[in-house]
Amino acid sequence: MTTLLINVKGTISSYIEFYHTEDAEKRKRENRVFSSLEFAENKAVSTFLSYTGLDTGFGFFAPNVASEYLTEFTLFSTDSTLIETTYFPKMHQKESVSRIRTAYSMFEKYMESDPDSLEIKRCDIFLKGLASKVLLENERAEFVNAKVQLYHYPTLEQLKSNKTMAPIYVLLKSKNYTRDELWENYK
Repeated sequence: MTTLLINVKGTISSYIEFYHTEDAEKRKRENRVFSSLEFAENKAVSTFLSYTGLDTGFGFFAPNVASEYLTEFTLFSTDSTLIETTYFPKMHQKESVSRIRTAYSMFEKYMESDPDSLEIKRCDIFLKGLASKVLLENERAEFVNAKVQLYHYPTLEQLKSNKTMAPIYVLLKSKNYTRDELWENYK
């Protein structure tokens, strides 16, 4: 029963703090259910909750799911003939793949409005590095078109209206890189 009450208190607290940040403390004091669970503030109870992990809330067991970004690298020859399309640079070690996939989360910055921010420039450098690796892996390729897309999970309303809905990808960035451009800053 204690676990249920603590979870109810945590849910109310999280909801109020998320949706009403400016007056969260006032709203929590005014909420009768939340106020009736003040026994959890007792030193002995709060210590028990902390040691057992019961006060961590839902987020501990189900963290926010990160957005899924997809990179697409289309390689072209000198005369703009399509050579191949790949979605990830070739890596020789699993650790490399894991680290690069983790770094994909920085692509979220492409959705910001300020294109001159340092975060956007960092994303551009990372994308150029990935594109460079893909371009250098294929000797016949003269340039590569690198795209960063965000996978859009369909809403329940969209699925109701179209049960066979195909995945939707939102284009965040598309840029061409040539072999000459890869080394331009190293001359």
